Amino acid sequence: MRKYLTAFLMIALLFIAACSSGNADSNATDATQPTGDTAAEAATTEATAAPFTTVDEPCQPFNLIDDVLLSPVDEKVPAVTDADLAYGPADAKYTIITYSNFTCSHCANLEPVLETLQQLYPQDVRIVFRYVTTGGVSNIAAQAAEAANNQGKFGEMKDTLFANQATWYYYSEDEFRTWLGDQATAFGMDVDQFNTDMNDENLLNKITFNRSQVDDLGITGTPTLYVNNRQYSPYQDRSIYTLATMINVMNISDKELGVCPAVDTNFTTDLQAIISTDKGDIVVDLYEDTAPYTVAYFKYLADQGWYDNNEFFVSTDEYALSGDPSNTLYGGPGFVFYNEFTSGQTLDEGGLLVSFNRLGTGYNSGVFMLTKTAVTDFSGDLTVFGKIIDGMDVLNALETRDYSLDPADPFYDSVNSVTIVEK
Repeated sequence: MRKYLTAFLMIALLFIAACSSGNADSNATDATQPTGDTAAEAATTEATAAPFTTVDEPCQPFNLIDDVLLSPVDEKVPAVTDADLAYGPADAKYTIITYSNFTCSHCANLEPVLETLQQLYPQDVRIVFRYVTTGGVSNIAAQAAEAANNQGKFGEMKDTLFANQATWYYYSEDEFRTWLGDQATAFGMDVDQFNTDMNDENLLNKITFNRSQVDDLGITGTPTLYVNNRQYSPYQDRSIYTLATMINVMNISDKELGVCPAVDTNFTTDLQAIISTDKGDIVVDLYEDTAPYTVAYFKYLADQGWYDNNEFFVSTDEYALSGDPSNTLYGGPGFVFYNEFTSGQTLDEGGLLVSFNRLGTGYNSGVFMLTKTAVTDFSGDLTVFGKIIDGMDVLNALETRDYSLDPADPFYDSVNSVTIVEK
């Protein structure tokens, strides 16, 4: 298994939490989407590790999904069948299996996040819910979910079990069964049939069989997630922000350019970049003398069509961002490269072309910023590698768009292409 990199700085390890296979934990972790008007606010921390790329090793293979979020396919994950408790289309591109325990507080926090993810991507995401039972009320909750599913009320029962976990967790088994009957009544279910089904021998055998599959898979804590049978890293957070980022980055896997390319940083002529947008052209004088690596890889990406038909996924009064087909800041061409980061770099004027990197030192992936004016309250691994010489009116005409991972939020402006020319 490939190691999980810890340099994915949009995720802070202090937010990581999980329940053991047997107990609920009262210190639940909220799974929320960051709020704010700029992409800069989406990242959480600054880099503290050694640079990932350097002038001696200016390029490294890197893929957010393979190197940070998901392990390789686990062939031991049982296939999804009609017996599974699931929601979302069976032909979805991404099947997310959650191994969950109704007595686990972190599982209770995660479930609405997964529901929101499926609602954001209703055709692309299917959620498969697999309970991990640990005896007592945990088993009874699983029986209730299965019995409710027989009457088409699995979702309602699942949600009310998690929402009221802090109440029923302390019930005796008899008290819990009475409470479950009340919930079934509220859902308009046939309560007698519900109670009969809860104790059905076939249902009980299914719960026992499911537990044996959990043991065979080696799951020791909940929640445990698999995305297309690839385990989601236990070292990364499970917020809607991170999971939506994952889906968007996976959606551009066919655009990746492969391994590190050979680039020439020994420029003999002055270069310009023509950034063609749907509102006109922006012409940039590139700083190939002071930022040769950044310019070289920018040129390579432009020549390969990486920037073709990219959205301006952020546009504020101060700057605009583009250069990532996933529109997340975290999608890349399959490698990251060295950029000439200068400590204390400030963006004190408009018209600058700037490398934009929120993953950490040496993780430049080709995202670029165009400044409309001085950029305030901003820090990060930035390299100014060009100056706009024509087209500031085009840049200033870009419509305002806040950072968003909601597929329903429209984009207003796009980059048609980037062409590198000699002066």
